[in-house]
Amino acid sequence: MLERIRVLHVIGGGEFGGAEQHLLTLIKHMDRSEFAIHVACLFPEPLAPLVKNDGIPVHIFPMKSKINLKPVGEIASLIKLEGFHIVHTHGVRANLVGRLAAKLAGVRPVVTTVHSVLAFDYNRWYDRWVNAVCERVARNITDKFIAVSDALGQRLAAEGVPAGKIVTVYNGLELAKYDPETPGLPVRKEFGISPGAVVAGIIARLHPVKGHKYLLEAFAEAGKKYSDLFLLIVGAGYERDRLEDRANKLGISERVIFTGFRRDITHVIAALDFLVLPSLSEGLGIVIMEAMSMKKPVIASRVGGIPEVITPGVDGLLVPPADVPALVSAIELLAGDRRMVSVLGEAARETAQTRFSAEIMGKKTAMIYKDILKQIEVREL
Repeated sequence: MLERIRVLHVIGGGEFGGAEQHLLTLIKHMDRSEFAIHVACLFPEPLAPLVKNDGIPVHIFPMKSKINLKPVGEIASLIKLEGFHIVHTHGVRANLVGRLAAKLAGVRPVVTTVHSVLAFDYNRWYDRWVNAVCERVARNITDKFIAVSDALGQRLAAEGVPAGKIVTVYNGLELAKYDPETPGLPVRKEFGISPGAVVAGIIARLHPVKGHKYLLEAFAEAGKKYSDLFLLIVGAGYERDRLEDRANKLGISERVIFTGFRRDITHVIAALDFLVLPSLSEGLGIVIMEAMSMKKPVIASRVGGIPEVITPGVDGLLVPPADVPALVSAIELLAGDRRMVSVLGEAARETAQTRFSAEIMGKKTAMIYKDILKQIEVREL
C-alpha cells in the first residue's frame, strides 16, 4: 500500500449546502498521516475559503457555465502535477469535470459521493435533462459510488449502476459542536420572540424541493390553534420573494421570520422547540441530524433516506410529502405537548451519537479508498 494516499476532492462549492458541509466534515476526519487531501472548487466561494481556513490546500477553477469545460484540462494538469491517487467528486458539475479530468490524467480510481436525487434538484425540465445527460456521459468512469443513504443507493442500482460499485456511508457530524445546552434565548431575543413561545424552524435552501410552501400552509392552520407559535425560515435562495408573498397572503407574516443565511446554526437550533423539514426529496438530511444532536425532535417527510434516520414516535415524526393536513397534525402535536418534545429530543440525541458521527464516516471512507486501491493493484498485476 502507498505510504500516503493523495486524494483530490472536486466540488462546485458555489453554495453551502449538504454536500459542502459533508465534505468539510469528512476532510477533517481523514487521518493526515495516511491521507494528503486537496480540494478543487468550480466557484471561488463560499466553500473555498472555509476549506482553506481548515488548512487544506484548495484550488479554484472557475466554471462560468455548464458547457464550459476549460476546468477539465486544468484539473487534469493539477492531478498530474500533485500525483493524486484518487479523484473524489461531489455534485453533477463536479462529477462531469472531475471524472473527465481524471480520465485525461490517467488516474484511477474515481469515487463519487451521491448526496441527493438529481431530478429534484432542478425545477426546469431543460436543466434536469441537461444535468441528467452530463451525469450519464461520464458515469462509467466512476469506480465506486458512495451513497449517503440506502435509499440513494437503491436508486442508483435502479438506474443501472452495478451493485458492486455502490456502498452506503451515512453523513456524520462532529457531535462535540452540537451542545444541547447551547442557549437559545439570544436568537429569540434578536427576533423579538418571547422565551415562552413555541418556535418551529426549517433550515434549508429556499428551493421548492424543500417543501417550504407546504410548511407555510400547515403553519397558518396550526397557528389558529396556537397563537404563541412562531416559525423561523433559515436559509437563502431564489424562492424567498415568493415565499414571503405567500406568508403575507396567508396572514402569518408577523409570526414567520425569514432569517436569511446564518452561520450560527447551533444557536439557531437552540432557539427552536422542534425542526420541520417537509422535503419532497432528501438524500439523508444533515440538518435533521444536527437538530437531533441538540435534542430537538424533527418532523420530516417520509422520503429518501430520512426514514433511515428517524424512527417515528421514538426520536421524531414522519409525514407523507406534500401532505398539509398530516403536517398540521404533527406540528400541533408537538406545539401542544412539551413533554413529548423532551422525550423525543432525548432519544434523538442518542440516535445521532450512536449512528451518525464524523469519526465513523471518516473511517468508512478511508476503508473504501484503501480497498479500491488494492483492487486496482490486483487487477493490474
